[in-house]
Amino acid sequence: MEVSLRSFDSSLVSCGRKFLALALAALLIFLPVSSSFAKPQIDGDAKRLSSLLAPAAPAKSPQKDVGKVAERMISILEILERSSRSSGPSPDSLLSKALEYRSDVGRWEAMIVTHSILTSWREAKAMGLFEDSGDFSRRIRKGRASGGEAVFEHVVPAETYPPASNQLANLRLVPVEKMRASETPLTTREAAFQDQLVKMIEERTEQAARRAYIKNTPKLPNQGPTNAMGETKADQERLWKEAAEKAGAEAVAQMPTIRVRGKMEATPSRKTGNRWRVRVYVENLSSHPTEVEAQVWLVGTTYKKRDSYLMSETTHTLRLRPGEGRMLDLYTKSESSYKGKADDHDELSKEERARSKVRYRGYAITVQHEQGLAAFTGSDQRMTGYVDPSLEPYPLHSMPRY
Repeated sequence: MEVSLRSFDSSLVSCGRKFLALALAALLIFLPVSSSFAKPQIDGDAKRLSSLLAPAAPAKSPQKDVGKVAERMISILEILERSSRSSGPSPDSLLSKALEYRSDVGRWEAMIVTHSILTSWREAKAMGLFEDSGDFSRRIRKGRASGGEAVFEHVVPAETYPPASNQLANLRLVPVEKMRASETPLTTREAAFQDQLVKMIEERTEQAARRAYIKNTPKLPNQGPTNAMGETKADQERLWKEAAEKAGAEAVAQMPTIRVRGKMEATPSRKTGNRWRVRVYVENLSSHPTEVEAQVWLVGTTYKKRDSYLMSETTHTLRLRPGEGRMLDLYTKSESSYKGKADDHDELSKEERARSKVRYRGYAITVQHEQGLAAFTGSDQRMTGYVDPSLEPYPLHSMPRY
């Protein structure tokens, strides 16, 4: 009997191992191998969503029928819902990504439209309006109004504020029985929301006028590159001097409030000349003009020893008006420029050199004013630590330069 039990235990263990192996194999099949495979899908969803977020010209007369705007909203909600059910980004993240593709949507409009869309999506979820396929249905399956129908209506009626009667931001989703009765006065919250819609339309109008001005203003020959506002370097210098003169020398000399951030925008490719590209944005949040010096370090690490070295170090003098931001596009040298020296540092063999790769580590940025350090940051905690003022002289200064 004892022998047969041992034989039984042995068979059980063997079966258990086979089952575990099959389970692991199935898991590996269904799990994504790399996030890089999902990225094209995410970008595709964001681009499709961005086309639905194109701003509509403010209505010239009250548009009481919400049909066309509601169709756009439904298409948007379906994209968000399907993304939330898959391994894609959350609805708010996908919406934020989509808005990055829309340079014609201002900050205020982006904020209001995002709130309106996400509120409608949450209401649709709460009422059970999505089919198993992710398609939108008006039939309510959850909540007190279950069995009824949901409809879109204006938050602020078309007659009250006609310009917003064709805008996504002015839609809300409600059960039929909770629709606004005609001639119902605005609630306090709705009146406040109308003020936000007015600001959104004003922002849109100002942007359109600015773009028209830039488009229709004849450019002088050899005036050089311009910024997003159509200003040349000479224009920026002139406007800064005018702002500085108006503010006074004492104000200009004050320590400014600076916001700085960076992002690695591109890896080596034919398009970038086999270089890494990093974009840095420096913004003056002060109410007075200022002059600062931004210093940017781009850092790499060797293949084997993982020792850090400087790929690039640049300094930029920036004169910024109140609220003005300046964008810097910075590049490393070509990828091949670093490989030999980095491989020599690691003392790699011929075989190791054949498979070694140049590695970009990150960026560190300081913004210096005559009164002292105005801001600093890095691509991560370690890179930020490289420019921590408590560590002066910075560790970056002792790094080898390749």
